[in-house]
Amino acid sequence: MHRLFHVMIAAAAAIGAALWIGLPAAQAASIGGSFELIDHTGKTVTEESFDDRYLLVYFGYAYCPDVCPTELLIMGQAVDELGELGEEVQPLFVTVDPVRDTVEYLADYVPSFHPRLVGLTGSDEQIHAAARAYRVYYRLNEPDEDGNYLVDHTSYIYFMDPDGDYLTHFVFGQGPEKMAEIIRKHLD
Repeated sequence: MHRLFHVMIAAAAAIGAALWIGLPAAQAASIGGSFELIDHTGKTVTEESFDDRYLLVYFGYAYCPDVCPTELLIMGQAVDELGELGEEVQPLFVTVDPVRDTVEYLADYVPSFHPRLVGLTGSDEQIHAAARAYRVYYRLNEPDEDGNYLVDHTSYIYFMDPDGDYLTHFVFGQGPEKMAEIIRKHLD
């Protein structure tokens, strides 16, 4: 896990450096890739299941007390802000806590944020592989006396093109209007 943290720091530094000197971030670090997960309806999906759409991909967990629900809400609002263009964008929520974020739990959770939001879960190995492909760091904290725990994780919303190539990412606190404005530039 310590090694993964250093890889994440290096990838973030490479992206930052590339953006600072004007290179496309996709040339600095490979973000995205193949995955096989289970959606909130119980269907197995891969990156090819969404290959005709742009993707907004967020890694988090449903039991998150603040950041994750905020980001999912902003993602949904940004898709709505795009109007008809929003049909070209598929919002995805990939859990980093598959033990608690089961198919059944996600089926109840994700519709609260957007009707087209797809919740994705899977085995620990499947989640780890998807997180590694997207250069996402996550770590489960020790449970409290009631068995509750928080999960530390990268909090970016990745914007991917229909070929699965990284276009840009959004950081915590960017509003839906700004997100929609940036997405619209890629769709036009």
